[in-house]
Amino acid sequence: MNRLREISVLGIIIVSAFVFGSIASAAVPAQPGPGAGEEQVIGTIGGTVFLDADSSGVQDAGEWGVSGITVHLLNATGERIATAETFSHACEGLYIFSGVLPGNYTVEVVQPEGYVFTVPGLGIPGATASTVDPINGTTTGINLTKEMIEETDLVVRDAGLVPAEG
Repeated sequence: MNRLREISVLGIIIVSAFVFGSIASAAVPAQPGPGAGEEQVIGTIGGTVFLDADSSGVQDAGEWGVSGITVHLLNATGERIATAETFSHACEGLYIFSGVLPGNYTVEVVQPEGYVFTVPGLGIPGATASTVDPINGTTTGINLTKEMIEETDLVVRDAGLVPAEG
């Protein structure tokens, strides 16, 4: 039973996507640099874009992911280095940036017409909580270190949406 708990979230996402449909992700091109012959440590950044029916900033039961949302990965200078779209098959609302080198990043979610971003959530650890600034559509920063990559399969940044009022 404990072995089941050790299965990574990323592993579940990848298996589900291959079983139920294609993976909608973006690979970030790794740039060769000094020591190009040595193995590079690469990470994965992803999350969920969801409809936040109660405007709590947290994805609750019955609040579904949204497919077809454009998501950009920005480097430390704010340059877009990769673009993905949220899944339209299995794991609806998820996006993934794979092959990300250590560095500082931000995720930018393109606000769909007719919606605004919800307040950032304050959910319990492990909850799907919005981390997007409601004004500019960017998440809290990510300082992706080699140590972080070795400790976790996936750095998560989620975004909640609510219908725009009138």
